[in-house]
Amino acid sequence: MMDRISLATLHTLRSVLDDRAEAAAYGSDDLAHFGPLWRQIKASADEPFPLADLLSIAERVFALAALTEPAPASSADVVSFDGRSFELPPRQRDRLWLIAVAVPRMLFRAGFTSRVIPSLVLLPKFLPPSPAELAEILAVAIGRAARASLRELDAIERAASRTLSDHGVTKRSKAPLLARLLLSYPGLQPAAVARLLGVTPQGARKLLATSGSSAAHGERPRHPSTST
Repeated sequence: MMDRISLATLHTLRSVLDDRAEAAAYGSDDLAHFGPLWRQIKASADEPFPLADLLSIAERVFALAALTEPAPASSADVVSFDGRSFELPPRQRDRLWLIAVAVPRMLFRAGFTSRVIPSLVLLPKFLPPSPAELAEILAVAIGRAARASLRELDAIERAASRTLSDHGVTKRSKAPLLARLLLSYPGLQPAAVARLLGVTPQGARKLLATSGSSAAHGERPRHPSTST
């Protein structure tokens, strides 16, 4: 069971991109076509790596790319209305996405992350000529993501520290949790705070009043910008 804050976060994310609607629109056809191959790639991504380095991950990506190469299919002959004949190449489905979504799992298995981070897809749209070049691309992408995340984390921690130092709190106080909520959802109204924290509307208004003037007046503080 999700707690109230996790459930509210899920609802907020689904207001931007609803995973259920996307799965209903695209997932059924793709899973029917790629289901066995998807399971095979997932199993391969979970296998241990001989060396915990990016080159090992890049080499496995290339091995999986070879595995997903479609079997050659015959072209189709089409005859136009005026009698001319054309030879059309067979329609090919993109398969690199199957490997791309397995990259976060491979990074976790190789020890680069402490858990699977779905956003660390990192693969370019087209694979480079060699695993060594792909390893360099992965290193640059990981470095860029790590620097952006550290800047964002530092900004959040500074904001949280300022918020909590503005007023004293007790062990039973809801103020630390409210500070976390306001960092994630600036401009929360008392009704939402009361529902998420399980307090009365009057208690929510009091918490917001003591959390800072911007929160009390419903102002939306600016989040620090993150370069990508």
